[in-house]
Amino acid sequence: MTLPMIKISMTKKLINFLEKKNINLQVSEENMGPADLSQESNNDSHQLPVEIKSGEQNYHNDSNDEDLSEESIQISVRNGFIRKVYSILSVQLIITFGTVFLFQIPFLKSIVHTNQNAAGNILIFCSFAFLALFLILACNRNLTRTVPYNYYFLFAITLVESLACGIISSLYSFQIVATALALTIISTVAITFYACTTKTNFSYCRMGMFIVFSQLFMIGLIASLFRLHALYALYTFGMTIMIGIYLVYDTQLIMGKFGLAYSVDDYIFASLEIYIDIIREKIK
Repeated sequence: MTLPMIKISMTKKLINFLEKKNINLQVSEENMGPADLSQESNNDSHQLPVEIKSGEQNYHNDSNDEDLSEESIQISVRNGFIRKVYSILSVQLIITFGTVFLFQIPFLKSIVHTNQNAAGNILIFCSFAFLALFLILACNRNLTRTVPYNYYFLFAITLVESLACGIISSLYSFQIVATALALTIISTVAITFYACTTKTNFSYCRMGMFIVFSQLFMIGLIASLFRLHALYALYTFGMTIMIGIYLVYDTQLIMGKFGLAYSVDDYIFASLEIYIDIIREKIK
């Protein structure tokens, strides 16, 4: 038998098979009663809502999974920001504390003691240099986010503050300096722990803290000019408390616990704020 004849025979068999199936379907539909037809339609109607309901459930599950994934990404980004800030802060503190202990060497202490006028001029220069560098960063936030210039400014501020702290520490004995550093570390760790665990929101107290800080600054200026020791003691006590509150405030902004928070791109400015709080705490 040739190939065309085989194809024709197979086609005829397929047509006969389909015709038989069609006849069987028609017979089964004719034998079915109205009750069977209604039951079949009811089954179809019951299946449709189940499919719709399952589809809605899958949609809600997908949306919940997307929300959880976005939240986990935000938490991961914030944790990376926190690690970066405190890594930079650790380097700053190592440089500053190392400079402080360096000025405890007798040779450097003798140079500062024998050249107090020059040391005073260096302190004045450090104060104005710090103020100028800080204002540049504070007024130009894009600069704090531009690498490597943000690191250059941060390193310059750290050197200026370290030099000032070293000169001041050379005027005191090693025991007093070591005690001051130990108290600074203990108080910083305690305040940071409180800021991370407390439910009190300090992020909305910036204006009030600025007002109190300004008043304390004026009190300290008056006490220094007129040599009022009791008033200066009050100023020192109040300023110590305010610096601790500022440290709590800045820590909460870094953690982002209460809505207000530093942007993840402001890691330089955030580390600088904490660094300034700690240096103030040490000097006081």
